[in-house]
Amino acid sequence: MLGRLARWMRLLGYDTEYFREDHPDKLIVKAKAEARVILTRNSKLMELPGVVYIKSEIIHEQLRKVMEIFPPEGEPLSRCSLCNTPIQRIEKEKVKGRVPEYVYKTQNEFYYCPECDKIYWQGTHIDLMKEFLKRVG
Repeated sequence: MLGRLARWMRLLGYDTEYFREDHPDKLIVKAKAEARVILTRNSKLMELPGVVYIKSEIIHEQLRKVMEIFPPEGEPLSRCSLCNTPIQRIEKEKVKGRVPEYVYKTQNEFYYCPECDKIYWQGTHIDLMKEFLKRVG
């Protein structure tokens, strides 16, 4: 499964949908209809057109391969890491009570996903992400 890879791709700005069903035929039809590339660890699909086979189980190797084939074009941290929807800026006052009190007091910029209502802010996790991406190369 490539769920972790999909999440990292969204964080980097890639328009990424994660297909959860076990029916490759449905995946292929959906990918064609939406003009998407299929990333898979399923070796049975690797010969199909529009499919990129991801051999490694190691996330930084998976991400490195994706970035080599498809250089990032989107803006990092512009999509919801959960549902892929572009996030939007939200006024600080509107997140009061929805984020930890310390975060509310120490942060001034907040973003939210209009689809799943997740709130985002730039905390220490940004530094951890940058460190991880250095290892990716």
